[in-house]
Amino acid sequence: MANAWTQVDQIAAESLMQLDDALVITQLTSRDKTADFNRTADGYAVGDTVRIKTRPDFEAKEFAGSIVVQDINESQRSMTIEKHLDVSVQITAKEKALDMDGFTEQVVKPAIIRLAEKADIYVGTKILEGAGTFASNDLFATAADMALSREAALLQQLDPTGRHCLVNTSLEAKLLGASYFTTYNNRGEAGATVFQEASMGRAMGMDFYSSLNMPTDVLGTAGTGTSQTNNGGGANNIIGGSTLTIDALTGQLEAGDRIEIAGMRRPLIVASQVLATATAVPLTDPISELVPDNAALTVIGSGQSNLEFQGAIFDSQSLAVAMPVLDTPSDKPSFVINDNGFSIRVVQGYDMASKTETMSFDMLIGAKAYDPRRITLLRNY
Repeated sequence: MANAWTQVDQIAAESLMQLDDALVITQLTSRDKTADFNRTADGYAVGDTVRIKTRPDFEAKEFAGSIVVQDINESQRSMTIEKHLDVSVQITAKEKALDMDGFTEQVVKPAIIRLAEKADIYVGTKILEGAGTFASNDLFATAADMALSREAALLQQLDPTGRHCLVNTSLEAKLLGASYFTTYNNRGEAGATVFQEASMGRAMGMDFYSSLNMPTDVLGTAGTGTSQTNNGGGANNIIGGSTLTIDALTGQLEAGDRIEIAGMRRPLIVASQVLATATAVPLTDPISELVPDNAALTVIGSGQSNLEFQGAIFDSQSLAVAMPVLDTPSDKPSFVINDNGFSIRVVQGYDMASKTETMSFDMLIGAKAYDPRRITLLRNY
């Protein structure tokens, strides 16, 4: 078999296949935003942005002789290419002499594993933008608690099928030690095939996965504010608005608080501290559903401390990832390959200053909560 070093196109193809296999969190996302970036000629870089529009919401009214025309107010978000990830490896005559199998084991696979790890860590942070929340003082300790989390997801999210439950290693260890989760009779699946790689099998209508690259996030003591919404005859709290108008506040709200409003399917997230007597609450994301007038406002986990993030329930349309195609350099052997929304560039190079030869594997990546309404965060008090 010919030496692999001269076959840059085959190295790139092998790199993309290895990347596809190594990603966990990123595999659970929607990658349709890559096409939005690749509509024009190459030349993409960190900072490039596209707009994301989420599904609007309407109110079904009872006809009483005349119709009420409703505006299409969409919640708009932007997605930016934020990372340019690279692994560059010094190549010697020893690596140049390897065939493709040997070169893959010695160079390609170790490099791609680290790229995939970095990409998953980055994409995982976008899960924290989710609008839904389920909090428990002993998360998933019992089947009943897991059932309550599923109920929360059913109420907070848009579609009832195709859900993933992605957990960190601490919650994975708890689940693997829970008889209700692992017992064959409970699961209806052969124990030998359930726990393979990152996939933990299916339970309660959700496909369970775990990842070492889950983000860490601990909320401090939650705010204790209580109030009522004030829609002002329809002038306030419309879909697409970034501020929630309320009556005078009792107590105060903290940045990151999830506020639950009676009659709404999912919480709203407070963007910055709100002191007592305030009548406006800044939000991290635009309002995306109808806000009932004079509805009670409460804080999830009010008075609780250390709401530790341990996982999330979401579907494949919750998160968006884009990997735009990088340019190929004109003066060096290189190859860029993309498929299924993933892309990677492989470049050979020689540095005259250091007299060393290198192979570079790099990629652009951007991610965003495509629709925060489809994500329910799992937190433990």
